[in-house]
Amino acid sequence: MNVCAWCGHFKMKEYPEHAKVGLGRCAGRAARVDVIAPFLPWKTPACGRYSPAANVGDRHAWIEKRQALEQNTNAAQTKTKG
Repeated sequence: MNVCAWCGHFKMKEYPEHAKVGLGRCAGRAARVDVIAPFLPWKTPACGRYSPAANVGDRHAWIEKRQALEQNTNAAQTKTKG
């Protein structure tokens, strides 16, 4: 599945505080003058500018961690709701 986190325009390491909450900065979006918030959720569907990231090893680990956090959060919410 082509999502922003697999794209070469999606930067995470330079923005650790955003990455902690599952966001990355899209260099393609940031290049546009009219964009106020260039940070996107990691699982945003890839746009027409999508190009595969070179360092997929680190990204794969980051994506797995994000998925695990989201699954834990969803499981906790389900138990709370009842």
